[in-house]
Amino acid sequence: MINLVKYRKVFLVISTITMLSSLAAVLFFGLKAGIDFTGGTVIEVRGDSVIQSDKVSDLRQVFMDKQVEPSSIQKTNDGSLVIKTLAIDQNKWEEIKGSIKEKFGDFEELSFETIGPLLGKELVQKTITAVIITGIGLLFYIGWRFKNRRFGVTAIVAMIHDILVILGVFAVLGRVWGVEIDLMFVTATLTALAFSVHDTIVLYDRVRETLRRNPKENFNDVVNLAINSTLVRSLSTSLSVVFVLTALVLLGGETIRWFVVALLVGTISGSYSSPFTAAPLLTVWHDIKSK
Repeated sequence: MINLVKYRKVFLVISTITMLSSLAAVLFFGLKAGIDFTGGTVIEVRGDSVIQSDKVSDLRQVFMDKQVEPSSIQKTNDGSLVIKTLAIDQNKWEEIKGSIKEKFGDFEELSFETIGPLLGKELVQKTITAVIITGIGLLFYIGWRFKNRRFGVTAIVAMIHDILVILGVFAVLGRVWGVEIDLMFVTATLTALAFSVHDTIVLYDRVRETLRRNPKENFNDVVNLAINSTLVRSLSTSLSVVFVLTALVLLGGETIRWFVVALLVGTISGSYSSPFTAAPLLTVWHDIKSK
């Protein structure tokens, strides 16, 4: 059995550096919000005349000529083109559509959807509220479940670690490749957090069961035993998920790529934070309380 608790300070330093680096990335680069949060219009069209790669810049120019600047124009695996712009009404779109047909020929309009800025602001507020409620709920549940608030607080710290890592990665991706965050990103983040907290609860449950059988056992030894006994299972589960998500990133197409990337980052971060952030922090807190 490897004495992983012996290196807890190293793990906590790595976690702290990771959290601070991620926070710095978010503060300096910011997050590129999608139209789900800022409001805007999403148009999907299909037609050979408008989706050729050498004509995308010309298509953008048609919008610009009508005083509308697309935030992105992306092809999908289904052979369609998704155009995102600031909010425009149906009349403005009909005007632009006429200009596109004049320049490129006929095409099929698959969808036209507009999200107002007020709805986008409401989604931001609901997202923040959901994360806060999740954190408070986990704090009370884990604290009650394990009869000790230390378990709840350290689990929340590990969750904050995962949130910051995901946000930091997407802040960098937004700066480098213009990747936007949307409701799919929020869904992926909350799913990854649930996966991470589940791992932490499994580890803590092993600590509780061991202490119940051997109440006089050294606490740090019990935590180390719990980490070693759950690590192989956690890594096996995480690697299975990582392999599937990696395949989806490579082969799944543009429409779900960044959703899957968020899940992938969260899965990797969560696999680390449970045994190497939450558990070491729990032992440090216990040592301080014991003195």
